[in-house]
Amino acid sequence: MERKLITVAGSEFPLYSMRAAVVGSGAAALNAAVHLVRLGVGDVAIVTERLGAGVSANAGSDKQTYYRLNPAGDTGDSVRAMARRLFSGGCVHGDLALVEASLSLFEFHHLAALGVRFPFDRHGSFASYRTDHDELPRGSSAGPGTSIMMYEKLRDEAFLLGIPVLEGLTVVDIVTAVDSGHRRAAGIIAMGDTTGPGAEYGLCAIGADCVVLATGGPGALYADSVYPASQTGSLGAALAAGAVAQNLSESQFGIASKRPRWNLSGTYQQVLPRYFSTDAGGGDVREFLADCYPSMEALLSAQFRKGYEWPFDVQKIPGHGSSCVDLLVYYESVVRGRRVFIDYRANPSFPGAAFGVGELPAEARDYLARSDALKATPVERLIAMNTPAYELFLKHGVDLAREPLEIAVCHQHVNGGLCGDIWWESNLKNLFPVGEANGSHGVYRPGGAALNAGQVGGLRAAQMIAHRVSGKASESADGQSAAVRTALEARINECRRALAAKPASPRAELLELQRRMSRVLGILRDLSSIERALAENADAMRRHRESGVAEAKELADFFKNADLLLAERFFLEASGLVLSRIGGGRGSYLAGTIERFLVLDEAGRARAVLPPEIGSMALDEIAELKLGSDGRIIPRIVPVRPVPKEDPWFERIWKEYRDGLVYSSD
Repeated sequence: MERKLITVAGSEFPLYSMRAAVVGSGAAALNAAVHLVRLGVGDVAIVTERLGAGVSANAGSDKQTYYRLNPAGDTGDSVRAMARRLFSGGCVHGDLALVEASLSLFEFHHLAALGVRFPFDRHGSFASYRTDHDELPRGSSAGPGTSIMMYEKLRDEAFLLGIPVLEGLTVVDIVTAVDSGHRRAAGIIAMGDTTGPGAEYGLCAIGADCVVLATGGPGALYADSVYPASQTGSLGAALAAGAVAQNLSESQFGIASKRPRWNLSGTYQQVLPRYFSTDAGGGDVREFLADCYPSMEALLSAQFRKGYEWPFDVQKIPGHGSSCVDLLVYYESVVRGRRVFIDYRANPSFPGAAFGVGELPAEARDYLARSDALKATPVERLIAMNTPAYELFLKHGVDLAREPLEIAVCHQHVNGGLCGDIWWESNLKNLFPVGEANGSHGVYRPGGAALNAGQVGGLRAAQMIAHRVSGKASESADGQSAAVRTALEARINECRRALAAKPASPRAELLELQRRMSRVLGILRDLSSIERALAENADAMRRHRESGVAEAKELADFFKNADLLLAERFFLEASGLVLSRIGGGRGSYLAGTIERFLVLDEAGRARAVLPPEIGSMALDEIAELKLGSDGRIIPRIVPVRPVPKEDPWFERIWKEYRDGLVYSSD
């Protein structure tokens, strides 16, 4: 990596030059950087706001799942079987599913070799279990903080390899250039370096032949979110540069605690805690789930299944299914404005029925018995079955044996993102979105598939970059390309405009956006609300362009809001397009207003859940969106690519590998 000073618009700014810039510092980014160096790309640097600020370093569940091919080999599993499972989730390209399946064990064993503590038996066989949206045991876990451990081990490996880190930098622009009629990534413009040249605005430029974009999903889009507050993403910068997005209508929602932000899946539900709500002041305590379920057995069965059916799913509503719990929590909190809690100190109650561990539904009783967890209270069952899940909250200052958790149905994961081919390269040459920035997941992804996709994507991007730059001169020459200078000058001018304009509050602007997204693009959606939100978004973008900040230190947040406003517009446009085509809800959301799905009494309490009408799922097509040159969003519906059927003949594959033909994307 080389550092120089350049003069642009009358001021000096730092310019860094490198072969590959990895933007982000989560598990996907670090894995890409590690593989790049190991594959011989020595001139690599990590660009990040802060090491450890992303989702992978701060998120988890009861036993966070990593999804991969079952290594035991006794379940009839195969690469193609796993690829078909990923593909069958809908809106997934089959060739990407095949790559994720083919390399899942490679990356799983890579992590295990680095020290991630995936459990194995005394014969060395890695244990597996079934995760949501799969019928075979392909899940593994290192505990509640699997991704945290992945982050830590990959971070340590990156340090051992001596990969430089440019910390304290927020990406505001993806720089592109045009070569032979094709647009390619040429670097980035970032903010935050206020210690030297460019400190007036905190700007710096980075020229790079290749950019790995691993900044995660747009975590700051929703008010009700289980993303760590430090995770914002930079999807808008890539969209503004012309990257194509896909599947932005598809997200994942689930019941999570508000403080700390944590997924309450798996054991947190299987120990059967008590759900209750209160008014704003903490009075009028009610166990509202009992209003809707016909019996204690039906209620407990739904709560128990919520453990391994944690994401909200419209197909798990009929028959008093587990997703009724999410819908009732959403209604109680969002529509009725009450506070909702999970309480591990007491068992659920039901009118006319007493709770007893010996009278549990057979599925729950057998599971708890095999786990030696048939204890008197939920917290005792939790400690017996999964002590780390209990201790995790203790580390955050919450003792589940002494206080309840306030909860909400939270946005947890974006299944969509930027388009990428089988090498995770976007439509912009040399821009590789990996991790949650890549939208490969579709409608139904098995639990833990995102962690595998992030690791596989980082490897594939590194392989292509190493092939492309090996033995070749830098495309950006001395790093001072016209494209980088032009982008930097445009951002300088925007800084000057913002500082001269009437200041607005970046915080207030962000809260308005987040509340709108939680209201309109949660688990209930309708076209009229989306249309109103698009009008509000257009007005917010206009006000943003006309407003500014009071001082330079607010510029980074101001530009983050511009990024998020553009991302919000894409999400709204994608969701409206899909909703108009499928004739009903699917996956993580219902189509319609709450009155279509709940029977209410005179007091406004939910007394029954009506099964939704699911229209044509349209799982064989994907909605792609791109920003046009005139500022309008251009939609395109493309058919999914099937799982490839290729001849596995070794001699042919060996020759294609030797000749470099394997690196084609066709």
